[in-house]
Amino acid sequence: MITITVPFDNPLNLKTYENLINTLQFHQLQCTCGHSGCLTIHGYYPRSLKKDDSEITLSICRVKCSHCGKTHALLPSQIVPYSQVSLQEQAAIISAYEDSGDFEQIMNRTPSIDENLIASITKRYIMHWMQKIRSFRIDLSFPSRLVKLCFSLFMNQFMQIRQTPNILFLTPT
Repeated sequence: MITITVPFDNPLNLKTYENLINTLQFHQLQCTCGHSGCLTIHGYYPRSLKKDDSEITLSICRVKCSHCGKTHALLPSQIVPYSQVSLQEQAAIISAYEDSGDFEQIMNRTPSIDENLIASITKRYIMHWMQKIRSFRIDLSFPSRLVKLCFSLFMNQFMQIRQTPNILFLTPT
């Protein structure tokens, strides 16, 4: 998969995702095999994300490498691979866990996130990420910095559990 950096102050919805894909310079993307300029759109699949008191569905773009034949999902940096909870919400849950264990504000803000989902996220954090985050003293308050640090240190998105190869594409400014 390929994670594309996006501003965290823009809301993630179908329109912003489509704009991201439509303005992306595909020739600049690099495949996990190391080749650039070889990725073409292969298809789309639906992906649901919990947002406020509902879910949004995105049509995630898949690309295929003409060199190695692998396919990759193009995910904005606001998404945690294989999760329906955004990076910002997961960081907020982990921060609440580390600070006080009080998740009431998160559940009030996003009713689609309940106690069971919070328990699942904190369990995954404890098992896979807590030691890494504490060892490197990574601050969860700044999502764009968090993404860049996790990719540079661990070659994965924050809270990504499956070890699927993932490349961070820094969008030109």
